[in-house]
Amino acid sequence: MLKILLRIVGVLMVSGVVALLVSPSATAHVGAYIEGGEPGETGLITLRVPAESDNPPTTKVEVRIPDDIQIRTVRPQPVAGWQLDIEKKKTNPTIYRDDGTAVDEVVSSVTWTAVGPGLMPGQFDDFVLEAGPLPDVETLSLPTLQTFADGATDAWVEPAPEGSDPEFPVPTVTLGAGADSAPSGGSAMTSVIAWTALGFAVIAVALGLFAIDRARRSADTGSLGAAPPPERSAVAE
Repeated sequence: MLKILLRIVGVLMVSGVVALLVSPSATAHVGAYIEGGEPGETGLITLRVPAESDNPPTTKVEVRIPDDIQIRTVRPQPVAGWQLDIEKKKTNPTIYRDDGTAVDEVVSSVTWTAVGPGLMPGQFDDFVLEAGPLPDVETLSLPTLQTFADGATDAWVEPAPEGSDPEFPVPTVTLGAGADSAPSGGSAMTSVIAWTALGFAVIAVALGLFAIDRARRSADTGSLGAAPPPERSAVAE
């Protein structure tokens, strides 16, 4: 019985490792999370950009505001060693500031370009936007382009509806009561880890029950095989 359980543990360990290695979603994604996510308010949106160990350094990160979304104020946070560029688009329809002044342009994209070596493989960095008022939507997607030193670009723009597992999911934040408190974009990897952990937990419980049963059997065998106590000799009267 013990050998069978140990064999199952080995199979689960190998399966978990293989799943992590072969799944395209096991690689690190560009993730997004938000602080203060109520529609109509200002929030801090953080894009966490990883640099994979098998890729060249990341030298450019471009974040785009979707065409159908107009956010009156978008302020990017400077990052040391990176140059900031901001593109704007015409508002349609016109939006207004709190004092009634019309706003005819809003930010359409923000680009951080490395002026040095960039984001080296095996590292990550955070790129932050202060945005508001946030739109009245449940989720806000932020298509992001990650460009490498060799000129190649990963386009993190693929929609990721529930149950799907795209290779390059678009970074998305949830607005309102369900606002994200951790970076999005790693659901598949999280699922693999969770199922692997569950498998180990089941095996651990089985091993524990086996140990208890074995100890009980040993105790029973010991009690059955023990020699009976010697009879006391009759004392002559």
